[in-house]
Amino acid sequence: MIHSLFLSNPMSAHVMAHQVQNRRRNTDEANGGVVDHFRIQLPDGGDLVHVNVRPGLREFLDHITDRYETHIFTAAMPVYANPILDQLDPDNTKFASRWYRQHCTFDERRNAYVKDLSALPLPDMSRTVLVDNNPLSFLSHPSNGILVSSFFNDPNDTTLAAVQNLLQELDEHDDDVRPILEHRFGLKEALEELGQKQEKTA
Repeated sequence: MIHSLFLSNPMSAHVMAHQVQNRRRNTDEANGGVVDHFRIQLPDGGDLVHVNVRPGLREFLDHITDRYETHIFTAAMPVYANPILDQLDPDNTKFASRWYRQHCTFDERRNAYVKDLSALPLPDMSRTVLVDNNPLSFLSHPSNGILVSSFFNDPNDTTLAAVQNLLQELDEHDDDVRPILEHRFGLKEALEELGQKQEKTA
């Protein structure tokens, strides 16, 4: 949904300034502009964080939270995630719940935080989707996954519109979403192949 950069580190601040200058210099050529962004200060005098917002995010959240039970499941720590989520949902009315890194399962072999949906109080896995940019997040439930690209600062990004259209398509059918998503993304097969390759190289 967002991309963030910690500015308290002098090197990060220098890189950020360079990126902003490049974006401004290329704005006319790209016919885009700088993406929506904000800054947060982490608690107790923590880092200053610059957050780029994926185009259409606020409208996307308004749409999906009005129609679907929406949860946040992030591999980030609460100290970092909550200030960002509070910016996106200041009245704390959009998200049914927030789950963080401590709710993930750490896969030591793959060095990845896996989002195990079965560990959460979700009513119906056949009507549950997980949207994420990291394929390894889906290891426990690949057939529930909607894989999206990572976001950095592209003002022409249309990912959320595509996700919204897919959710609407799924909503028009009362049947199990998993065969549809498996056919669309093929994550189960892809992750199985990845696991086999890792076993051979181990």
